[in-house]
Amino acid sequence: MQTFYLNDGQDSSLPKSEPCVMAMGFFDGVHIAHQQVIQEAKNIAKKRKVKLAVMTFFPHPREVLCGGKEKMNYLTPLEVKINKFDQLGVDKLYIIKFDQAFAQLSPKDYIEKYVTGLGAKHVVAGFDFTYGHKGKGNMKTMGIDADGRFLVTVISKLNYKGQKIGSTFIRNLLSNGEVGEIASYLGDFYETSGEVVSPHHSLMRKRFYMEVATYPYYTLPSNGLYEVEMYIGDHVYQGSALVYSNKIKLTFNGYLENLKNRTIKLKWIRGLEIENVQLKQI
Repeated sequence: MQTFYLNDGQDSSLPKSEPCVMAMGFFDGVHIAHQQVIQEAKNIAKKRKVKLAVMTFFPHPREVLCGGKEKMNYLTPLEVKINKFDQLGVDKLYIIKFDQAFAQLSPKDYIEKYVTGLGAKHVVAGFDFTYGHKGKGNMKTMGIDADGRFLVTVISKLNYKGQKIGSTFIRNLLSNGEVGEIASYLGDFYETSGEVVSPHHSLMRKRFYMEVATYPYYTLPSNGLYEVEMYIGDHVYQGSALVYSNKIKLTFNGYLENLKNRTIKLKWIRGLEIENVQLKQI
């Protein structure tokens, strides 16, 4: 997968264009509804025998448009999104720096430069996708702004158990500690990564305890105790994670040497009753 970082304010030149089908969106979490957008674009690209492209943005528009007054809670860092796009078979990834200069583009200028200018012959996006200054462009106006130069496919709202599948809803599940529900909307258990600090082994209890400093651009579940799967190198462990004040304390049966400063990936399986589990304080 080719990845291109674009900055409207500083880089006026664009990569060489070639015919493509382009999926557009912020894609935080790359959840089931996002995957449907990309899969539809992939199917169309295969039929038309052209490249599959994805256009996304960073940082989140909300952070820029509010002047930095509102902190955005991300589900996944940009690097994780890039890996997921690659796994989904994307040929070209365009990452636009969302800043004030980009936010001022009119809908027509956005289409001219970043859609037709990149060779899009067909665009696929969710029903609620907007573009251009103050989000004045939307999926109803895109065909008009295109002037017949590309086709548009709109992906309708995707529901599960009567609830719209979306990044905001998944964040709400995290804030309520309902991690066990997330897989139905995300397509897998929610994951975070971080660095191990303060590892401690109890020989008497044959247990390992550690603190984990979560990497930026992840959102932790609310304070509480959770069942987790821990991935450390080639090893997978079952354990529990205590979340408090945006910190994590882990415990699991077993022993590993030289854990400090190593990367650990956590899959959040379900919430646990904290009064029924004893954790040694580090």
